[in-house]
Amino acid sequence: MKRLTKYLLPMAAAAFLIFEVVNVVLARRALPPSITAVAPPSRPRGLRAIAGAGVIEARRENIPIGTIIPGVATEVYVKRGDFVKEGDPLFRIDDRDLKAQLLVREADLVAAQAQLDRLLVAPQQGDIPTSEAAVAEARAHYKDTEVAYNRSQALFLRNAESAGDRDRDLYAYEANKATLARMEADLNRLKVTWEKDKMVARAAVGQAQSQVESVKINLERCTVRALVDGAVLQVHVRLGQFAAPNWNEPMIVLGDVGELHVRVDIDEQDLPYFTKNAPAVATLKGRPQVPFPLRYFDVEPYVIPKQNLTGSNTERVDTRVLQVLYALPKETAVPLFIGQQMDVYIKAANPPEALKLDVDPRTITRPFDN
Repeated sequence: MKRLTKYLLPMAAAAFLIFEVVNVVLARRALPPSITAVAPPSRPRGLRAIAGAGVIEARRENIPIGTIIPGVATEVYVKRGDFVKEGDPLFRIDDRDLKAQLLVREADLVAAQAQLDRLLVAPQQGDIPTSEAAVAEARAHYKDTEVAYNRSQALFLRNAESAGDRDRDLYAYEANKATLARMEADLNRLKVTWEKDKMVARAAVGQAQSQVESVKINLERCTVRALVDGAVLQVHVRLGQFAAPNWNEPMIVLGDVGELHVRVDIDEQDLPYFTKNAPAVATLKGRPQVPFPLRYFDVEPYVIPKQNLTGSNTERVDTRVLQVLYALPKETAVPLFIGQQMDVYIKAANPPEALKLDVDPRTITRPFDN
């Protein structure tokens, strides 16, 4: 047993030593370079360029469509991929309550029009002469009772007539005075204030008519229509779904896919090297082997915070970019889809002398140097 242990332990130690040596040698051996499944973006050869991240969008941008009339969707006329023309219906909101309101407003309009018609035919022929004769009669009765009252008052002061007779003449005088005032007021309304009543009635008719038109406009708005020609990119409205103006996503997204555009974010640090009509080329993200020549379309001259780092619109970033639009060719080697990301390279222009990287900063004049 001792003899076995004497030879077994050195053999085991030698085996472990050989294992460690082999392990160290293998660990120090250089591994072959790995091959990536997706090639990283690279600048085109021979092009001194500035790079930017781009997103494919429809011409005139993607158009989100909602509704200003809240309600339940009762009809959806389109599906994804359909082409629509200006004025084509997209979906419809339940409009039964608005139809009931329209009946009420139309009834109010009929009543207001009837009131105006009644005033337009008045006063009838002979109403004014009759009223004038009534005023003359009332004035004669008033004068008669006035004379009688003055006579009774004079006799009463000389104690030649009783107080009861004087009061009877006084009451008759005041009654005829009030009757004359009423007759004169009626005559004045026929001659003057009747036109004011007609103006009020006309205003009531106009108000009722405007209320009818307002309900009709809302009824038309219940059917949401396309305002431009384009393709239906997304449909987020379903039958029975409640559609509200402040929904968290658009009901339908339209886009003019006749010509696709790329919205490129150019970092503000690269803006001195950017010119509008410089040659540009784009490649699909992860597919640099297929280039797409670009044609300058437009630029939004307002530098904004970059928003497509993680896809969150509420992300706080410290990078600001200038958005430039380029048109893609209509015929492409591979199909393109709205929303795809692209790597865009724009030929760099010569910056102003003061912004060149090889300028000695000690030669630049500072504003506060003496």
